[in-house]
Amino acid sequence: MKVFRGKIWTALGSLMDHAGAAASTKASTAAAPDRALLTDIEAAIARCTDGGGGGGSVSDDRHVHEILFLVSNAPGAITFLSRRITARLEAARTPATALRSLLLVHRLLRAGDRYFEQDFRGLWASRDLRVNAPRCGCSCSPLAASGAGVNYVTASVAAATGACSFLHGYTAYIEERMQWVINQSGNLEPTPPPQQDPDDGKPHPHSSYDHAAAEALLFKLAMCQRLLDVAVQLLPDNNTSASAAARSAFGIVLRESFKVYDAFKEGLDLMLRSRSVGLTKSLRVSAHEVLRKACAQTPELKDFYHKCKKSNVGKVMEYPVVRVVTQATELVPPVSREEELDSGEVVQESEGDMSFESKLETTINAVWVEFDDDDQQAGRETTGDDHGSLQAQQPS
Repeated sequence: MKVFRGKIWTALGSLMDHAGAAASTKASTAAAPDRALLTDIEAAIARCTDGGGGGGSVSDDRHVHEILFLVSNAPGAITFLSRRITARLEAARTPATALRSLLLVHRLLRAGDRYFEQDFRGLWASRDLRVNAPRCGCSCSPLAASGAGVNYVTASVAAATGACSFLHGYTAYIEERMQWVINQSGNLEPTPPPQQDPDDGKPHPHSSYDHAAAEALLFKLAMCQRLLDVAVQLLPDNNTSASAAARSAFGIVLRESFKVYDAFKEGLDLMLRSRSVGLTKSLRVSAHEVLRKACAQTPELKDFYHKCKKSNVGKVMEYPVVRVVTQATELVPPVSREEELDSGEVVQESEGDMSFESKLETTINAVWVEFDDDDQQAGRETTGDDHGSLQAQQPS
């Protein structure tokens, strides 16, 4: 009987060893994608980034979806994809070659599902995917590119300089774009900042929900302004717009900027009229910065869209109507820590009981002016007295 039991345990042990070996083989196969699959991914990358395509055509879309399909069949393949794109970008010696690699990154971000996007951004954060502008062998300065002491620029040098400048601007845009995600409604939204510990457990004058809502709103507004700032610098010149890849890249940037501006406009309206979000000292400083920046940015953005529409860059028909913030002066300085300690009634009454909208209305004087296409030229000729007459208006 003892011999029989021993044989049973030996057989069971052998079966367990075979099962463990099969499981480990399966796990190693999942961790390391098949070599033929990696070869197919690299070939698809080459088709997207070689000089024959890269212009946003139907065939280019097919290659992008081919890459996404191949990567979805092997979890570890996205790391290989990121490193191969990085290698191609760093090995590029012309702006056109590097631009096609950046365009592939941008289009993968837009076409991939939520899990692919999350993993792709994670690889960017870990530096497996790097989108730094490479050394293209040309200079962004026409004078430097044409040689010292030469006061003229040839057509080829001007074209190379314009392409290099656009490449660096597009690189900056992709770096910012990596900090945004596409939500379930198809709109762009910034990734939330990392959570910070509360300040030494001190009681907050407002509810934690109101403080978190105000903080999230102001963070989103600031991120919108950052992305729009980079987009405005990307208007291609005549030489750059001749490139199919540049036209495709700028068209994507332009359409994304519309969504980001719509989000900014809605957020700013909410900030000015909300009666449920508390405004602490630190949040008031952030609100002031957003409004100061909006005074300089919104006229620039309106002019940028006007130039795009006039030159038909990106072939976009529907442009948003930009609301121009023309005045955000008479700002009350933020309450200092000494003032808070010396005057408790400021915190208890002026800060604790007043609503978000009321406190903003007592410290800022913001004016929104909305221009139609027919009124655009007339708006540029508005005198200072005309603006002064608008200062009494308040947002609804």
